[in-house]
Amino acid sequence: MAASLVGGAALGPVFDILYKAVFDVARNIATFRSKFLSLKQTLLELAPVFSDIEKLSKALDGRDEEIDMLKNLLMKGEELVRKCSKTKSYDAFKRLNYSRKLTKLENSLVKFCQIHGLIQVCRDTKMILVECKKHDKKLDEVHSMMRNMSLMRSGSSFGSSNGNGFTGWSDVPQVPDSVFGFEVPQVPDSVFGFEVPLQELKLKLFDEKDQVVVLSAPAGCGKTTLAAMVCQQDDIKAKYRGGIFFVTVTKTPNIKRIVAQVFETRDYKVPEFASEEVAIHQLNNLLRRSTSQPVLLVLDDVRSESEFVIDKLRFQIPGFKILVTSRVVLPKFYTYKLDLLSEKDAEALFCASAFKDSIPNVPLDLVHKVVSSCGGFPLALRVVGRSLCGENEVIWFNRVMMQSKRQILFPTENDLLRSLQASIDTLDEKVHCNRLRDCYLDLGSFPEDQRIHPAALLDMWVERYNLDEDGMKAMAIFFEFSSQNLVNLALARKDASAVVGLHNLHYIQQHDMLRELVIHQCDEMPVEERMRIYINIKGNDFPRWWVEQRFQPLQAEVLSIITDESFSSDWDWYDVQFPKVEVLVLNFETRTYNLPLFIEKMSQLKTLIVTNNGFFPAKLNNFQFCSLLNLKRINLERISVTSIFTVNLQLPNLLKISLIMCEIAEAFENSAATMSYMWPKLVEMNIEYCNDLVEVPAEICDLVDLKRLSICYCHELVALPIELGKLTNLEVLRLHSCTKLAELPESVVRLNKLGFLDVYDCVDMDCLPTDLDRLCSLRTFCMGSRLGFTELPNSVLKLAQLKDVVCDEETAALWESFKEYLGNLRITVIKEDINLNLLHKSLFF
Repeated sequence: MAASLVGGAALGPVFDILYKAVFDVARNIATFRSKFLSLKQTLLELAPVFSDIEKLSKALDGRDEEIDMLKNLLMKGEELVRKCSKTKSYDAFKRLNYSRKLTKLENSLVKFCQIHGLIQVCRDTKMILVECKKHDKKLDEVHSMMRNMSLMRSGSSFGSSNGNGFTGWSDVPQVPDSVFGFEVPQVPDSVFGFEVPLQELKLKLFDEKDQVVVLSAPAGCGKTTLAAMVCQQDDIKAKYRGGIFFVTVTKTPNIKRIVAQVFETRDYKVPEFASEEVAIHQLNNLLRRSTSQPVLLVLDDVRSESEFVIDKLRFQIPGFKILVTSRVVLPKFYTYKLDLLSEKDAEALFCASAFKDSIPNVPLDLVHKVVSSCGGFPLALRVVGRSLCGENEVIWFNRVMMQSKRQILFPTENDLLRSLQASIDTLDEKVHCNRLRDCYLDLGSFPEDQRIHPAALLDMWVERYNLDEDGMKAMAIFFEFSSQNLVNLALARKDASAVVGLHNLHYIQQHDMLRELVIHQCDEMPVEERMRIYINIKGNDFPRWWVEQRFQPLQAEVLSIITDESFSSDWDWYDVQFPKVEVLVLNFETRTYNLPLFIEKMSQLKTLIVTNNGFFPAKLNNFQFCSLLNLKRINLERISVTSIFTVNLQLPNLLKISLIMCEIAEAFENSAATMSYMWPKLVEMNIEYCNDLVEVPAEICDLVDLKRLSICYCHELVALPIELGKLTNLEVLRLHSCTKLAELPESVVRLNKLGFLDVYDCVDMDCLPTDLDRLCSLRTFCMGSRLGFTELPNSVLKLAQLKDVVCDEETAALWESFKEYLGNLRITVIKEDINLNLLHKSLFF
């Protein structure tokens, strides 16, 4: 069985012996059964990688160093399994000892592929390419093996794999249940009205005649969903073995950004393209040399003015096809028109959303009227249906009246917008949050199709609506939006405990049609009276009112400015006055960005959110806001923060700073000593996906008021400061998925106010401080997912306040023996679904 998986003469027999031993012991002996089943699954998933290593070694004329290392590891594993099989169930000491060794064996096998596999790839790449120049016909075979191995080079994060199981996929959206709503990993067995279009569209993708196929329909008809469903069909994946790349084309299309997304999916370093022509040329070369198999490129949401994008990407490569979704018909190309739902399908979809599996509790004529008002748009049917779910007959009647009287002056999709607006306007009728509509309108601050980080919205809402800092109320709002089909949520784990809260949410995404509606609602009032001002600047083309109002104070409390890569921040921003702005959201795409000088006059500014939507960290200039005494929250994404530290700016009332995908190592090394001077009242620091962070500077421990410290997904982090215990006010410490962090400093036990500790997915961590009981306030402990723990310190028996442990199955077994001594301890097991073929880099945004 195993030999068929690893067919090489060197590794095959050794692998077979180990696999057979694991298989036999797991089947016949109860002791260590869970360990053996986990090891068996790991071996099955590693088999193709081992096979590729051996094949590549042969291709390079017998470079046997890695083969010998792997053989020794497999042989030692077989010896360990045999010893485990002879262990008596009553011998607790040996059981613990061997359990730990089995965990280390499994981790060693995985680490071999992650480390030695990457080293071999780096060493052998040039040699392989040299050989391929001599033997062109072998290029595709060798590169295919290379690509399989390269998937092993990054560790899995808390739900970070793309989940599609298909090498070369670029962010293909997951298909939500019954067309729109919650994201689920599998395409539903039945979707309303899509059965025939699905089959017809597949036929066009199998047809060799047309290189470009356009899927056209009005907004809200489910074009993106249907395109994603097609891409997830097994026969389509089998057809396009060279890769399926799914790219969203925004209103202001960026060729270089589209090409960069494909490069990143292929696990290549994204080049800095000098021009669009260079980007197109390099993508053409990449696709030609990387595979001889057919490739499918999906361009989602192409507008009529963006048709040139298709022309520029029509490469003359055998088997290369482009699937386009568009609101309009593009006459140059074959177009498949997706119709609105029929009356029967529309009613079926609406009832599934409004009543679920129950019998309608309102007269059928009201149901028919609401369905009719939705015009056959799947998006409207889902949103309106969910907004009426569980409501009484009076509410239904009022909704029919609202939708019949409302007029929206939009150039297109009037019927759709009329249906959707009624659902948004009734959000404040929800009893648990009287600012729900305001919260939803705030989503318009972020660009179209952007994945919104939950921390950014929390920073807005804490200051504007007095939400709790822990994010629990914000999480309830996100779930309410999702239940109303107003947003899609990307949850790290769908079975995670509620105590994890906001930290289980990767991002929020809003349908572009719903965002347009939000913008329209905010723009209905004259600009000088708007509470929210959302500005999208193309090039340096400012709106006319911007110049006209330069000397007139505006009343807005939320200001969002979005610029593209052609914007020059050296341009005169004009002296526009925003004296009441509390939240400023800046989105840009350039490598250098000059912050507007008018920020210094925003005396009421409390929250600053700056996001670079480019692929490389950007430098910020003009970060000198001495007058911003009310600024409490800063959220930076893809920013080189060195420029911020060099100005040594003191923000005396800053409470929270978030650094996401930023370059921070140099700033921390050179200027860390100034943190306590710059931010004397800081209570929360959030660092995520900062892969240049290797060590946290000791000076961070001088932030004595710090209550929440979150350092997550920093995969190069190896050490925390030994002075960590100085943070005596710390209540939350999150170190989620810091995969190289081997231990907690001993001083951590001095954090006697610490109530939440998260070391989940810290895969190199194999022990805890022995006197853990000194964490006398610890209530929640997250740990597990391939940690090296084989035992817990006996001091956990004295954790009197501990109420929740969130962990995997193996770690839960360690806690079970302590549970009876810990009162009301609740153990929540996160089911692991580890697939080593899916250890693929996740962008997060």
